[in-house]
This record gives sequence, structure tokens and C-alpha cells, in this order.
Amino acid sequence: MSKGKRFIITALLSISALLLALTSCSESDNNPILSLPSELTDSDGKLFDNKSLEGKPLVINFFASWCDPCKREISEIEKIHNRSYKPELASKYLDELNVTFVGINSGETDINRAKDLINQTGASYVILYGDDGTLLQDVGAVGLPFTMFVNSDGEIVGTHLTAMSSDDVYARLDEYFKHDQC
Repeated sequence: MSKGKRFIITALLSISALLLALTSCSESDNNPILSLPSELTDSDGKLFDNKSLEGKPLVINFFASWCDPCKREISEIEKIHNRSYKPELASKYLDELNVTFVGINSGETDINRAKDLINQTGASYVILYGDDGTLLQDVGAVGLPFTMFVNSDGEIVGTHLTAMSSDDVYARLDEYFKHDQC
């Protein structure tokens, strides 16, 4: 291949890569849509009405009582939810953008242990029970804690494996839910 052809091919590939990078900030039609199973229950054992979450940006955190990093992350999420850590940022996301935090106990054989964990951490956001691990597997998670960020259209716009601090959660909220990302 001549130097001229190589140059043209390289230039075209570079332009294509640049265009791809520039359009990556735009909304994607290829994000998977989240569908929560209807069998999930609340702390009273009542079936949870998934419709109450429709149209809201969600932070969904999968956890188990035996997972030590999960315990730390639940506490970090609660600091944001109860507005005790950086309250001005918490208000921005919770009040202005209507972000809702949801914890889903996954793969737990003894739900009472999970409920004890929630009581110990003082988590006051939506906590759901009843995932035998299938939902966690369906969303592609390979471990716990696992967190998904879902936009108001129900699209999964981001995921994170391993525990996050409150600052890590805020950084992801900025990345996934900020209106002026680009």
C-alpha cells in the first residue's frame, strides 16, 4: 500500500474516532432498559409496586448481609440519602433531579439477616428483598456490592462493582445524571 493511501486511511480512522468521541456524550439508544421483577418485597413482606419508581433516576445498590464492603457502602449511600454528607449536593440530586436510592438484597437465604443489616446501618431509603441472585446475574454483575445508575427513561446508564464512598457516589451522580454533561 502506498504512503498516500495509508495517510488517507489513517486520517479517516482518526476522524471517525474523533466523531465517535464527540458523540459519546449524547444520549444513547443502546442502553439496556431495567425491568425489576414483580416479586420483590418491602421490609413488611408486601409486594413492592415498581410503578412508584417509574420516571425517576435511580441508584440501585445490590447487597448481601455477609458482604462487608456492602455494609460500608450502605452507610455511605445513607449519608447522601439523609443529607448528612454534603447536604447541598444531596439536595441537588434528591430534590431537584428526584434521584431515588434503592437497595436490593440479593442471593440471601435468610432475609432476617439482611433486615438486621439494614437496621444496623440505619438505611432509610427503599430496600427490597426477594432477589435470589437472578436479577443480579441478569444485569451482568459478577459480585457484590454492585450499583446501577438508571436514568428517568429506565435506561441503565452506568454500573459499578465494589464499594463506593459517598464522594464516589456523588462523582457517578455527576457523570450520569448531570443535565449539562457535554
